Amino acid sequence: MLGEDKKIKAAEVASLPEGLKELLDVPKGERQAEAMLLPGEQRLQLQIPAAEAAAALPQHASAESAAQAIALPPPEASKSAQAAREQPLRPKTQKEQELDSLIALRQGIIEKLKARNPQVVEARRKIAEMVPAIRGSGASHTMRLAAEAEHIEFSIATEAYTPKKEKELIKRLRDIRQELSKHKEIDDARKAVDAERHRLHELFSDVRSLEHELDDARKKCDAAYGEVLAERKAAYETRQKGREERKQKQFEELKTRVREERRKQYDDEIKPYMKNYDDTVSMDEIVEIEKKGKKEEKEGS
Repeated sequence: MLGEDKKIKAAEVASLPEGLKELLDVPKGERQAEAMLLPGEQRLQLQIPAAEAAAALPQHASAESAAQAIALPPPEASKSAQAAREQPLRPKTQKEQELDSLIALRQGIIEKLKARNPQVVEARRKIAEMVPAIRGSGASHTMRLAAEAEHIEFSIATEAYTPKKEKELIKRLRDIRQELSKHKEIDDARKAVDAERHRLHELFSDVRSLEHELDDARKKCDAAYGEVLAERKAAYETRQKGREERKQKQFEELKTRVREERRKQYDDEIKPYMKNYDDTVSMDEIVEIEKKGKKEEKEGS
């Protein structure tokens, strides 16, 4: 028994890699000294017996092969993915093309609105920076004079005055402009603020117009999407009906074929037991039957 154990251990040691053989060939005292200098995990590895090390190697190899098998996709999945990539795209219907164009239109309006947003923010920032310049000393007086000048200019352009009245208005307008020239910085700041407010108002008008267009485009997209869904549903039901009809036809053909096969099999089975009989009747047999019938009638009467 001891000899057999030594042979088994020798065979196990021979199957080990060279690195493990070198560790096993080291004397026991040296292995313990080296193990004391190694970390705990490596110390445990050195204390593994030869049989356990030999048994651990195929487990490690099987684990690696299992990991590689998990990492690699199955051949069926790769084939199906390749077939899906090679499959030609279905041509789009007219309704689907209309829906795509409406979606592109809607996206274009959204991009325009996104572009307007930083412009609105910048205009508001400029107005907020310029407003303090027209709120200094004399600003309110300058604003009143500017408003009066605008009112006089509008009145002269739209109303009919007597020459005397119109001359007075023009003289008043000249005096206002002369007074405004003394506060040129405030007036220039006011004009800049008015121009920026006008630009902001135009941006708001543009944004409102784009929002109406976007709402209209969304409604059209919803309607077109409903039509596309209805079209796809009808096409699916048509295909499903065709599949059911083909299945029913195949089933009927299969039933007929099975019935014919069973009949043929039955005929083949009973054929050896069948005899050939002549179904024809000769004239002599007919005469004999008639005589027999007449005789029976006479006896009965």
